[in-house]
Amino acid sequence: MIIVCEPQCKGFSHEKVNSGFLYGLRLAFPEEKILVYADPSHILALNAILLHDEIPVDNIEFVSIEFLLNDSFKAFFVYRKLFEKLLTNVISEGEDRLFMLSFSPKILYVLKKLKQKQQFSKLKFTSILHGDFENVANDAPPSLLQSLPGSSTLDKIKQKTISEIFKRVLELAFNKLAGLKNFPVKWFNAFFETKKMLQLFPSSDFRYIALSPHALMNAAKYLDLEIFRMYAVVLPTVFAKPLPKPENSFVKFAVFGYGNALMLKQVAQRLSQKGINKPYEIRIIGMDNSGLESFPNITCPSPGKQLTRSEMEKFAVDIDMFLILYDQTRYRLTCSGSILESLSYMKPVLHFENDCINYFNREENPIGICCSSIDEYADKMKDIIENYSAYSAKFDLFRENISQLRDKVSIKNWAGTIHDSFTW
Repeated sequence: MIIVCEPQCKGFSHEKVNSGFLYGLRLAFPEEKILVYADPSHILALNAILLHDEIPVDNIEFVSIEFLLNDSFKAFFVYRKLFEKLLTNVISEGEDRLFMLSFSPKILYVLKKLKQKQQFSKLKFTSILHGDFENVANDAPPSLLQSLPGSSTLDKIKQKTISEIFKRVLELAFNKLAGLKNFPVKWFNAFFETKKMLQLFPSSDFRYIALSPHALMNAAKYLDLEIFRMYAVVLPTVFAKPLPKPENSFVKFAVFGYGNALMLKQVAQRLSQKGINKPYEIRIIGMDNSGLESFPNITCPSPGKQLTRSEMEKFAVDIDMFLILYDQTRYRLTCSGSILESLSYMKPVLHFENDCINYFNREENPIGICCSSIDEYADKMKDIIENYSAYSAKFDLFRENISQLRDKVSIKNWAGTIHDSFTW
């Protein structure tokens, strides 16, 4: 039996990648039953995406668990109680392995402390490295984002009435007192530093899966990887059926998913200064268009409301190119779902220099265009807008390369790695 746990996600959060790993586990262990512990709302989301993507994961059972999504003392002890019960269940099933779809430094601490107990000492864990793994990097590359000009503090004060100033002083004082009150919690949370928890009680019984080979290459700069058993699996994504080539009279760009509203705003501001006279659209296929409402060429079909996967796919059909807006400060040790979505829907990408996206968009097999600055990004968008028909052949080449890359990064090609990571 393969026993799996998702201890952090609720509802439609990470359901796409988690369903991908469930499919990967089915491919890696075709004969074994899969037992999944997750929040009830996430179980519904997983079943929905499995049905939508027509993923053949049979012989699978879901069991509901409860946990708290905050940094409180109570949440920590709820996890402690949860995992003590869950690990007992693993043993009662006659198993000695647990596959963790995600974890936090606190959860890792709980697992490692519980493993010190005699009854859990034989247990083994394979865990997926998500966003917390970024914290291992102890440097900060320069960001392309720029501070937007604002009023000085004195100017802001001059614009306020006496009562407004007094109210603001009270708010600041209250926030200061609240900060002092929460100091014990902040101190408590600071103890669970990612790198420290990874290094705690080193054991070959703890293995980890990074979400792209580039993540392990970068991690080697900050960790002695010989101490850890780490594997790399490209973020498992069940690809949609390839969408046909769009037939538009003008170019249509899209941000698919969470995006980066602040970066998009700065790109849109530069683009608005280019004197473009031809039509174009930047569609936000997501819910965050904050600060972008005043740009006439930016549309958002569902502002502030989460779209279903079917709705997102519908809005992607006529898009020519996906905009990926993460610079070199992001996804150094993890993988962005945005690039896998572009492969899934056969969309070329326009992106910034970024270790994650560069891993997929290579000079010898380009699937899009890479830019080094916001100005260059806006200039490239202008060129595509004004010379849309001339880009047709280039987009065709990108789509052909995307088709080949889909085959190379397919979940089926990583099933062997998943099998190795969960076999002792």
